[in-house]
Amino acid sequence: MNHLTPFTLILATGLVNVSPAMAGGGIPLTNDDLNIETAINSAGSVLDVLGNDDSGTGDNFKEVIAVCATGTPDAMCTNNSYSNATGAVNINGAGDDNNVSFTSNSNTAATFDFKYVMQNSAMNTGSAEVSAALNFIEVNALSDAGNQTCDGTECTLREAFSYAANDGQPTTVKFRRDLTGTITLTAPLEVTSIDLTVQGPGPGQIAVSGDDSHRVLLVPANSERFFLSGLSLTEGRTQGGQSGAGMLIDGATDTQIENVKISGNVSAASGGGLYVNNAGLSLTNSEISFNQAGLNGGGVGVAGGLGHDVTLENTTISHNLAGSQGDGIHINSNSGQNVLLRFVTAAFNGDQSEANRVGANGNIIIEASVFSPLLTVLNDNNIINNSIIEAYAGSDVLGDNNSLNVGGLLLSPLIEFNDAGVAVHSFGPDSLLYNHVDDMAGNAGCGTLVVTDQVGNNRPVAGDCDAGAYEYNLANDVIWAFDFD
Repeated sequence: MNHLTPFTLILATGLVNVSPAMAGGGIPLTNDDLNIETAINSAGSVLDVLGNDDSGTGDNFKEVIAVCATGTPDAMCTNNSYSNATGAVNINGAGDDNNVSFTSNSNTAATFDFKYVMQNSAMNTGSAEVSAALNFIEVNALSDAGNQTCDGTECTLREAFSYAANDGQPTTVKFRRDLTGTITLTAPLEVTSIDLTVQGPGPGQIAVSGDDSHRVLLVPANSERFFLSGLSLTEGRTQGGQSGAGMLIDGATDTQIENVKISGNVSAASGGGLYVNNAGLSLTNSEISFNQAGLNGGGVGVAGGLGHDVTLENTTISHNLAGSQGDGIHINSNSGQNVLLRFVTAAFNGDQSEANRVGANGNIIIEASVFSPLLTVLNDNNIINNSIIEAYAGSDVLGDNNSLNVGGLLLSPLIEFNDAGVAVHSFGPDSLLYNHVDDMAGNAGCGTLVVTDQVGNNRPVAGDCDAGAYEYNLANDVIWAFDFD
């Protein structure tokens, strides 16, 4: 191996020892390894040190040739493996594009420090020191059984929730990168940690099913913070007057949902897909579709008061059905509660005379949203701006730049773009939704508060923002026209 005396580059995140560049192949190394994360229950997980290489172009051959303890001189770093009390790292294969794999010995959050040496095709070498953060639990099985422990052999979603309840600190749950399919629950899944983050790989990759026999997910009052993203919640069912078949948020302080699909759930009472009862919620970039409720709110039901603010943003609510009121959305907001609907599309929900209904006397703000066919607002504390409502009934509308009781929406069927895992109702430039939002009216936050649409298109694409959850994009328009996936 050809060695040069290393110098030290000091970053805001820590120290990385690097060798100076040299002619004839350069030095293969990275200055970003300190950002590596891995699971507390890792078992042979790949730590992508090669993927972080930024030594330049012209020589793409990279190979990890040794690992060792930090502080070891390059000349003495010659082993294929290194371990300490936290875990063990091994060179994963040989030759171009090999890497290192890590197995944890820990059952709590920790850091694993090690050094690696890389070489390129010119046989020049570089080294870097890594602090790999063991800061999340990894679900690696689709079953709902298990032995109530999370390890590298098996960690179910239910076991990950149980781990979070017992670790006494904020916990993040992720999923093994190659895990896809449906987790069929034998009983409702309940958040029992006061601070839990669940980051799924995408609604198209992992679905959590209630097996058409019980609710999928409960977020109770003792949850102080719960964040959920990248999953589908489906086949939930409640009986005996219970609301929220897909998800019930009951008294929880702060629940945030992003990039989630809630579809195909049936509630005996209200909130077929999602029911929010005296709880705080922020729901963004999501799809709520094909749910049913025996009473109100086939898609979404909201009931609350002072201190329980609810925001729905960049969300499509479609093809839901209720037995009484509000096939898509039913909001019963009492004094002191703030409810914001911004860039929401509620369309093709049921066949009732009130497909979407907002009542009681809370503070209701609707910005840049679309309702087709119907919205009924029985609430004088409303402000509606930049919205398009195909058929409107109820209280006087306070606000600007609204199109009420109109046609010309020209919405497509539900369609998925950008592998988002959630679907939208798209449209073309001949739709009333196109460039409808006026920055001088209301507070839609086009391009500032809201910089993308539900599926990741920039806002605005051209001119002003479009109303609803989708921002017209010519590339997507071509894909839809030719029926490409």
